Amino acid sequence: MSGERIDFVDSGGEMVIEQLLARDVSMYFAGQRALDQVDLTLRRGEVHALLGANGSGKSTLIKVLAGYHNPEPGAEVTIAGEPLAFGSARSSHLAGLRFIHQDLGLIDTLDVTENLKLGGSYGQTWWLSHRKERTEARAMLRKYGLEIDPGMPVAALSAAQKSMIAIIRAVEDGLANEGVLVLDEPTASLPPEEVHQLMDLLKALKAQGVTILYVTHRLAEVFTIADRVTVLRDGQRVATEAIGAVDADGLVELILGKKLEKREESSRSDTWNPVLVADRVSGENVVDFSFTGHSGEILGITGLVGSGYESILGLVYGSLMRDSGNVTILGKQIAAGSPRLAIRSGISYSPADRRRLGAFLGWSVRENLTIPKLNYARITQRLSQRAESAEARDWIARLDIRPNRAEAVLSDLSGGNQQKVVIARMLRCQPAALLLDEPTVGVDAGAKSAIYSELRDAASDGATVIVSSSDVEELAELCDRVLVVAEGSPIRELVGRQSPVDIARISLNYNERAG
Repeated sequence: MSGERIDFVDSGGEMVIEQLLARDVSMYFAGQRALDQVDLTLRRGEVHALLGANGSGKSTLIKVLAGYHNPEPGAEVTIAGEPLAFGSARSSHLAGLRFIHQDLGLIDTLDVTENLKLGGSYGQTWWLSHRKERTEARAMLRKYGLEIDPGMPVAALSAAQKSMIAIIRAVEDGLANEGVLVLDEPTASLPPEEVHQLMDLLKALKAQGVTILYVTHRLAEVFTIADRVTVLRDGQRVATEAIGAVDADGLVELILGKKLEKREESSRSDTWNPVLVADRVSGENVVDFSFTGHSGEILGITGLVGSGYESILGLVYGSLMRDSGNVTILGKQIAAGSPRLAIRSGISYSPADRRRLGAFLGWSVRENLTIPKLNYARITQRLSQRAESAEARDWIARLDIRPNRAEAVLSDLSGGNQQKVVIARMLRCQPAALLLDEPTVGVDAGAKSAIYSELRDAASDGATVIVSSSDVEELAELCDRVLVVAEGSPIRELVGRQSPVDIARISLNYNERAG
């Protein structure tokens, strides 16, 4: 295969150029299969979606292409007909592969022009002309339809604008039509109203003939931007299909490897007892926010970015300091800014930034699971690792955490499996109230299903579950009630099963009126 590029004419009479060909890519870690003879073909100028559950092998395949991993003998990859040397980031870069990860590699304290130049070179003179460099940067941005001040600090840009700066830098850095742009969860941290900005840029790149490998968990984006889709499961390629040949349910079934089961409708009761009460809570960008979480219900909170929905659970829990208002759990008042008292009173909280605020990445799965409530030997009152390990194994099996090893280091797990560990830790404490900010960001369809099931079980056992999320489809699927927030306060309560479109429309319409 080395040195070859396979071109052919498709059914519509168009010449198709195979831009990237990967054959028989396998990887093993500690005897466990991460990739098993995976094949992948990208055509020039297409957007090719790569899907799969967390732990399916997507990240490993990307790291092979990036030169981070050296695959098993027999693997072959060519870019534009030229063989790729494995295990070398420089070879990957010279071959025309460019990678945009969730960590965009931007420096907030530098301006847009300086970030666009990172990794490249300036002119041939011995001095720098800031005026010239900014003029070139402005022209580069306008080429892709972006009206951004090239002198603006990157810290002042929106999340979508930062992503677009990173993508344009990669494309302009010698990518052209001979390379491949790899986007790894590019919208994971973007609010819904900014996702379309990124989609517009990708469509413009596609029109210019740029080949894009698009890794995501958001199926709606696949149908918006992709031409074809490949699904990995347990390290193997299980399907490659034209996007018009599959639907959302079919993709989920390919990802999970099983048929979808219909969800039973909520059995909401107006006689539920109040568990957690927030009364006129203010702080951050929240103003006089009141709500009640009842035993047995799942309450959703959403709104546009900056509306205040992102802060309310932190204020209730105490990780953010509230300026005024009261919070009670089972009739007991919780002092402002006291997470320790909140935990002792029966509140568990999962922050949106689980890697920085919700987990100990260098610790084992066992240690992360048991840290809030340690197991002690009855006689010696010393920590019992045997008891911890046994309990950790039970939770690992219950939430299907992979790899299924209690001593696995948490940082080695995929994002979805890390989130399962965080959720398991909360559930293990049997709290009266579970508070979760963006519980499934970066989580695949299979992990979402497992998390939703556990949250419903917790509610069925009498807890109140409160979910703050920008994912309106998630709220429509999961919640018994949804509070829509604008300008720091709830503006509408939706009860019962709601359409995601209805939830989003209320936020957007209010924003339009306010604007």
